[in-house]
Amino acid sequence: MEVTQDPQKPSLNDLPQVYDTTFKDWISQQTPAILPVLLPGARYEATLDVEIILPVMRVDKVFKILYHGKEQILHLEFQAGYDSQLKSRLSVYNAVLYHKHGLPVITIVVYPFKVTKAVSPLRVPKILTFHFKTLALFELDAEDLVRQHRTAMYPIVPTMQNVHANLIDQIIQELEELYRDDEVTLSQQIVWLKLLLERTDTIPSIEEKERIEKRLSMFDQLFEESPMIQKLRQQSFEQGEIHALRRILVSVTRTRYPDLAEFAQQQASHFDNSGALELLVQQVATAPDAGTVRWLLASDTEK
Repeated sequence: MEVTQDPQKPSLNDLPQVYDTTFKDWISQQTPAILPVLLPGARYEATLDVEIILPVMRVDKVFKILYHGKEQILHLEFQAGYDSQLKSRLSVYNAVLYHKHGLPVITIVVYPFKVTKAVSPLRVPKILTFHFKTLALFELDAEDLVRQHRTAMYPIVPTMQNVHANLIDQIIQELEELYRDDEVTLSQQIVWLKLLLERTDTIPSIEEKERIEKRLSMFDQLFEESPMIQKLRQQSFEQGEIHALRRILVSVTRTRYPDLAEFAQQQASHFDNSGALELLVQQVATAPDAGTVRWLLASDTEK
């Protein structure tokens, strides 16, 4: 089976924050069942506010748990790529959460895809040593989870080892039985399966991946009608429009006033509203002189 990409639709790999959103939504749906799998011995108590320092920092997910009989805070951070600043950010999150709640904070970085992982601890000589845990989903055995019928984990199975078409068949059958009276939740589960299958590289055989895609193709309509997918596609379209308008702004400025091209390139990145960008392009195109253009580029970003 040949898998083709509709040229009119952006690749899911290009959608902004798509995997971050996927994992946050997934863990929010069945938190009590998922946390003991991610941190054996933990028992969910409450979901906490994720705002750290308004409006600068926002963590991924924070929960109050019982761990070995003691109340603690569990902070989960999902990382789909490498981040050289991750360890320092985690230490800030950890300290602020401890300050806010007065409880020990367990930090776990969850890696769904193969990437260079951060190595604990963070050491700042003579100041602090910060330890955190990592959990690589791509190193887990999908067959073990299915054998244990950990259904709450099924949506992220494509990120793991030993994923094959027969296993996906079993997962679909169990999910359909579990949510036979809840089509909305079933739809969410399938959307997450399909979304992560597209990105994963833990299935070494192209033929096996195509067989899995064929199994899931019966749910294409659910996938396309999913509110999450529609929202992500809209975000991708808007982001593409903004990038295009930024390029036009720089091009128009360079054509009219070459000496301002570098300044326009610097300022363009500050605009993230397509309407404001479109208006600015029109203003730059009709501005009477270079001074006015410089003022337009500078003053709009200060608003």
